[in-house]
Amino acid sequence: MAEEPTQPNAADIDEVLVEEEMIEDIWVEDNSAPSLMARLGAEIAGTFILVVMGVGTALFLSVGNNGTLTAGLAFGAAVVIGATAFGHISGAHFNSAITVGVWLSGRFPGRDVAPYILAQLVGASLAGGALYIITLANPQIVDSASAQTVLASGANMFGEGTAGGWGVGAAILVEVIATAILVLAVLAATSVRGVRSLAPFIIGLTLAFVLVLAIPVTNGSVNPARSTGIALFAGADALSQLWVFWVAPLVGAAIIGLLYRAFGREDEIEEVETIDFVTD
Repeated sequence: MAEEPTQPNAADIDEVLVEEEMIEDIWVEDNSAPSLMARLGAEIAGTFILVVMGVGTALFLSVGNNGTLTAGLAFGAAVVIGATAFGHISGAHFNSAITVGVWLSGRFPGRDVAPYILAQLVGASLAGGALYIITLANPQIVDSASAQTVLASGANMFGEGTAGGWGVGAAILVEVIATAILVLAVLAATSVRGVRSLAPFIIGLTLAFVLVLAIPVTNGSVNPARSTGIALFAGADALSQLWVFWVAPLVGAAIIGLLYRAFGREDEIEEVETIDFVTD
């Protein structure tokens, strides 16, 4: 005599439903985060603001009788503005060294590093072009060579290109230290223990004062994108020294990023889409 098929009980049905929901959760793509294109657009706009405000202030120091502190604060204020406007979209890096640092720390996906750096270079180059056009509009600027000379005063250089005449060794050391401090501030301010709504102000002030240190030696980079965007319009001397302002900031960022990954909290060492400045 054949056995009658047993009917599943309520517990078995609930278990099957839970398993199906778990499978769906694994494969359903989360579309709530900003798209890559939105984040790249935010990086372009934010880097443009940073370079225009920071370098523009430095270029026109003599007009208002300003000083190094004013230039540093201009960069810092630009970070606060850009992070407030775009932090919830892209994480508001605006700096290739920061992108590399947070990636090496384990808090940024490697697949987005190159697109972010490219976006930052586009934003910085657009800013450099805008400043070049503004400079050419000055009636005292008679040709492109004169405009390049003005832009060179805001480019990152060492030796004769700076007020103090420091050599390449001093330039590299200052940029490594200053960038390391900046990346450390970024990682600390945006950590799970930090108050992320304050992060733009903490990072902005940190940038301002590391630039006060670096400006007399290198005109203050700590940002390869910023250096590249201005060097493109500042002449051959700035371009020939540009390598320093890629190598040194990236080394400083890498040191802090790797140390943070080695000794930081385990719950922060994960692949994340952005470093969001806005608390949930």
